[in-house]
Amino acid sequence: MYTFNSEDLTKEKSLWDVFKLSLNIGPSNIQFTILTITALLLYSNAFFLEDDITILLKNVREWAKMGFNFSITTLGFLITGFTIFATLAKPKMLLTMMEHYNKKYRMPTLKYNLIVFMKVFIGYISLSIIYILIIVLGQEGGFISNLFSYFSVINTYKICIIKASYVFIGTSFMYLLLLLKNFIFNIYATIMTFLRWEYINENLETK
Repeated sequence: MYTFNSEDLTKEKSLWDVFKLSLNIGPSNIQFTILTITALLLYSNAFFLEDDITILLKNVREWAKMGFNFSITTLGFLITGFTIFATLAKPKMLLTMMEHYNKKYRMPTLKYNLIVFMKVFIGYISLSIIYILIIVLGQEGGFISNLFSYFSVINTYKICIIKASYVFIGTSFMYLLLLLKNFIFNIYATIMTFLRWEYINENLETK
Protein backbone atom coordinates (compact mmCIF):
# COMPACT_ATOMS: atom_id res chain seq x y z
CA MET A 1 0.00 0.00 0.00
CA TYR A 2 1.18 3.48 -0.85
CA THR A 3 0.91 6.27 1.71
CA PHE A 4 0.85 9.28 -0.61
CA ASN A 5 -2.38 10.81 -1.89
CA SER A 6 -3.17 9.74 -5.46
CA GLU A 7 -4.19 13.33 -6.27
CA ASP A 8 -0.57 14.38 -5.78
CA LEU A 9 0.28 12.59 -9.02
CA THR A 10 -1.86 15.00 -11.02
CA LYS A 11 -1.46 18.06 -8.85
CA GLU A 12 0.16 20.10 -11.62
CA LYS A 13 -2.52 21.19 -14.08
CA SER A 14 -0.43 23.20 -16.54
CA LEU A 15 3.09 23.76 -17.76
CA TRP A 16 3.16 26.87 -15.58
CA ASP A 17 2.64 24.68 -12.49
CA VAL A 18 5.50 22.46 -13.63
CA PHE A 19 7.67 25.54 -14.14
CA LYS A 20 6.97 26.80 -10.61
CA LEU A 21 7.94 23.38 -9.25
CA SER A 22 11.15 23.44 -11.29
CA LEU A 23 12.23 26.65 -9.51
CA ASN A 24 13.18 24.46 -6.55
CA ILE A 25 15.97 23.00 -8.68
CA GLY A 26 18.65 25.63 -9.13
CA PRO A 27 21.79 25.53 -11.30
CA SER A 28 24.97 23.94 -9.99
CA ASN A 29 27.91 26.11 -8.97
CA ILE A 30 29.76 25.20 -12.17
CA GLN A 31 26.80 26.15 -14.34
CA PHE A 32 26.32 29.43 -12.50
CA THR A 33 30.02 30.25 -12.88
CA ILE A 34 30.07 29.49 -16.62
CA LEU A 35 26.95 31.59 -17.25
CA THR A 36 28.31 34.47 -15.15
CA ILE A 37 31.65 34.49 -16.99
CA THR A 38 29.90 34.36 -20.37
CA ALA A 39 27.59 37.23 -19.45
CA LEU A 40 30.51 39.34 -18.14
CA LEU A 41 32.53 38.83 -21.31
CA LEU A 42 29.59 39.78 -23.51
CA TYR A 43 28.80 42.74 -21.24
CA SER A 44 32.38 43.98 -21.52
CA ASN A 45 32.28 43.76 -25.29
CA ALA A 46 28.88 45.45 -25.62
CA PHE A 47 29.37 48.30 -23.14
CA PHE A 48 33.12 48.97 -23.33
CA LEU A 49 34.87 47.42 -26.33
CA GLU A 50 32.44 47.75 -29.26
CA ASP A 51 31.32 51.28 -30.07
CA ASP A 52 29.40 50.50 -33.27
CA ILE A 53 25.83 49.77 -32.17
CA THR A 54 24.86 48.55 -35.65
CA ILE A 55 27.27 45.62 -35.32
CA LEU A 56 25.70 44.59 -32.00
CA LEU A 57 22.21 44.92 -33.47
CA LYS A 58 23.20 42.78 -36.44
CA ASN A 59 24.60 40.15 -34.09
CA VAL A 60 21.39 40.11 -32.04
CA ARG A 61 19.27 39.51 -35.13
CA GLU A 62 21.58 36.83 -36.51
CA TRP A 63 21.93 35.10 -33.15
CA ALA A 64 18.16 35.06 -32.71
CA LYS A 65 17.81 33.17 -36.01
CA MET A 66 20.59 30.75 -35.06
CA GLY A 67 19.12 30.22 -31.61
CA PHE A 68 15.64 29.53 -32.93
CA ASN A 69 16.90 26.97 -35.46
CA PHE A 70 19.11 25.30 -32.86
CA SER A 71 16.46 25.13 -30.14
CA ILE A 72 13.71 23.81 -32.41
CA THR A 73 16.00 21.21 -33.96
CA THR A 74 17.33 20.08 -30.58
CA LEU A 75 13.82 19.67 -29.20
CA GLY A 76 13.40 16.64 -31.48
CA PHE A 77 16.45 15.05 -29.87
CA LEU A 78 15.18 15.90 -26.40
CA ILE A 79 11.79 14.34 -27.07
CA THR A 80 13.53 11.16 -28.25
CA GLY A 81 15.57 11.07 -25.05
CA PHE A 82 12.51 11.50 -22.89
CA THR A 83 10.80 8.71 -24.84
CA ILE A 84 13.57 6.38 -23.66
CA PHE A 85 12.71 7.34 -20.08
CA ALA A 86 8.99 6.69 -20.63
CA THR A 87 9.63 3.38 -22.41
CA LEU A 88 11.90 1.91 -19.74
CA ALA A 89 9.86 3.14 -16.81
CA LYS A 90 7.70 0.67 -14.93
CA PRO A 91 4.62 1.87 -13.02
CA LYS A 92 5.54 0.03 -9.85
CA MET A 93 8.98 1.58 -9.75
CA LEU A 94 7.61 5.06 -10.48
CA LEU A 95 5.04 4.78 -7.72
CA THR A 96 7.76 3.68 -5.32
CA MET A 97 9.75 6.76 -6.30
CA MET A 98 6.66 8.85 -5.59
CA GLU A 99 6.60 7.33 -2.12
CA HIS A 100 10.13 8.57 -1.43
CA TYR A 101 10.47 12.28 -0.57
CA ASN A 102 13.50 14.28 -1.72
CA LYS A 103 14.19 16.61 1.21
CA LYS A 104 16.84 18.65 -0.63
CA TYR A 105 14.46 19.76 -3.38
CA ARG A 106 11.26 19.52 -1.30
CA MET A 107 9.37 17.20 -3.63
CA PRO A 108 8.80 13.48 -4.22
CA THR A 109 11.70 11.74 -5.96
CA LEU A 110 9.47 10.84 -8.90
CA LYS A 111 8.59 14.46 -9.54
CA TYR A 112 12.20 15.50 -9.15
CA ASN A 113 13.27 12.99 -11.82
CA LEU A 114 10.55 14.22 -14.15
CA ILE A 115 11.13 17.90 -13.41
CA VAL A 116 14.80 17.73 -14.41
CA PHE A 117 13.57 16.67 -17.85
CA MET A 118 10.73 19.17 -17.96
CA LYS A 119 13.11 21.97 -16.94
CA VAL A 120 15.08 21.38 -20.14
CA PHE A 121 11.94 21.36 -22.30
CA ILE A 122 10.69 24.56 -20.67
CA GLY A 123 14.05 26.27 -21.17
CA TYR A 124 14.18 25.42 -24.86
CA ILE A 125 10.56 26.34 -25.51
CA SER A 126 10.80 29.63 -23.60
CA LEU A 127 13.93 30.76 -25.40
CA SER A 128 12.48 29.66 -28.74
CA ILE A 129 9.58 32.03 -28.12
CA ILE A 130 11.97 34.87 -27.31
CA TYR A 131 14.03 34.16 -30.43
CA ILE A 132 11.01 34.11 -32.72
CA LEU A 133 9.71 37.36 -31.21
CA ILE A 134 13.04 39.02 -31.98
CA ILE A 135 12.97 37.63 -35.52
CA VAL A 136 9.38 38.72 -36.17
CA LEU A 137 9.27 42.03 -34.29
CA GLY A 138 12.91 43.11 -34.23
CA GLN A 139 13.83 43.05 -37.91
CA GLU A 140 14.80 46.22 -39.76
CA GLY A 141 11.64 48.26 -40.26
CA GLY A 142 9.75 45.98 -37.89
CA PHE A 143 7.49 46.78 -34.96
CA ILE A 144 10.22 47.46 -32.40
CA SER A 145 12.24 49.58 -34.81
CA ASN A 146 9.19 51.67 -35.74
CA LEU A 147 8.21 51.93 -32.08
CA PHE A 148 11.49 53.60 -31.23
CA SER A 149 11.09 55.95 -34.17
CA TYR A 150 7.51 56.87 -33.25
CA PHE A 151 8.12 57.52 -29.56
CA SER A 152 11.18 59.73 -29.26
CA VAL A 153 11.03 59.44 -25.47
CA ILE A 154 11.97 55.77 -25.40
CA ASN A 155 14.45 56.22 -28.25
CA THR A 156 17.00 57.32 -25.65
CA TYR A 157 16.95 53.78 -24.24
CA LYS A 158 17.48 52.14 -27.64
CA ILE A 159 21.24 51.68 -27.33
CA CYS A 160 20.96 50.24 -23.82
CA ILE A 161 18.23 47.80 -24.91
CA ILE A 162 20.29 46.61 -27.89
CA LYS A 163 23.35 46.04 -25.70
CA ALA A 164 21.33 44.24 -23.04
CA SER A 165 19.75 42.04 -25.74
CA TYR A 166 23.23 41.26 -27.05
CA VAL A 167 24.32 40.05 -23.61
CA PHE A 168 21.11 38.10 -22.98
CA ILE A 169 20.97 36.31 -26.34
CA GLY A 170 24.65 35.40 -26.23
CA THR A 171 24.39 34.06 -22.69
CA SER A 172 21.24 32.11 -23.60
CA PHE A 173 23.29 30.07 -26.08
CA MET A 174 25.54 28.88 -23.28
CA TYR A 175 22.48 28.20 -21.11
CA LEU A 176 20.97 25.98 -23.82
CA LEU A 177 24.22 24.03 -24.13
CA LEU A 178 24.37 23.50 -20.38
CA LEU A 179 20.75 22.31 -20.40
CA LEU A 180 21.66 19.85 -23.14
CA LYS A 181 24.61 18.61 -21.12
CA ASN A 182 22.36 18.04 -18.10
CA PHE A 183 19.78 16.27 -20.21
CA ILE A 184 22.33 13.82 -21.60
CA PHE A 185 23.56 12.98 -18.11
CA ASN A 186 20.00 12.61 -16.81
CA ILE A 187 19.26 10.08 -19.54
CA TYR A 188 22.31 8.07 -18.48
CA ALA A 189 21.49 8.34 -14.77
CA THR A 190 17.87 7.33 -15.37
CA ILE A 191 18.80 4.22 -17.35
CA MET A 192 21.28 3.20 -14.65
CA THR A 193 18.58 3.72 -12.00
CA PHE A 194 16.17 1.48 -13.89
CA LEU A 195 18.81 -1.22 -14.25
CA ARG A 196 19.66 -1.00 -10.55
CA TRP A 197 15.96 -1.38 -9.73
CA GLU A 198 15.77 -4.54 -11.84
CA TYR A 199 18.98 -5.87 -10.30
CA ILE A 200 17.71 -5.42 -6.74
CA ASN A 201 14.30 -6.93 -7.48
CA GLU A 202 15.75 -9.98 -9.21
CA ASN A 203 18.10 -10.59 -6.29
CA LEU A 204 15.20 -10.37 -3.84
CA GLU A 205 13.16 -12.83 -5.89
CA THR A 206 15.96 -15.41 -6.02
CA LYS A 207 16.49 -15.36 -2.25
